[in-house]
Amino acid sequence: MKSILTIFTFVFTLIFSFTSFAEWLKIGGNTTTGFYVDYERLRKHDGYFYIWSLTNYAKPFTEAKLLSSKKYYQVDCDLFRYKVLQYVYHKEPMGRDVGEPEEPHNKNWRYPEPNRFYETFIKRVCDRS
Repeated sequence: MKSILTIFTFVFTLIFSFTSFAEWLKIGGNTTTGFYVDYERLRKHDGYFYIWSLTNYAKPFTEAKLLSSKKYYQVDCDLFRYKVLQYVYHKEPMGRDVGEPEEPHNKNWRYPEPNRFYETFIKRVCDRS
């Protein structure tokens, strides 16, 4: 059992460390945050797109003093919706540390509001198809 946990921890850390060296492209933001996506790791499987995004904070966010966070999305271009599959919180800017993963509480499909960030995000992902 201990060896399985060790292997799982190693693989999980390896997967998330690769995302810290991603080619982040800025797609939005303001004076306090920057929003980025990694089109290099955009994947399509069974009709859905899977993509990482990163939010970089100008000042530490929350009591945990987070400077960036990543989200892993599943995007459905046919129905124009998305869901978050994974969160990773970082104390370093641009996700440069290993980070703390967290499962989302809401795993339901979400529909972006018109003229908001997620509408633009979904359009850009779906335009890559």
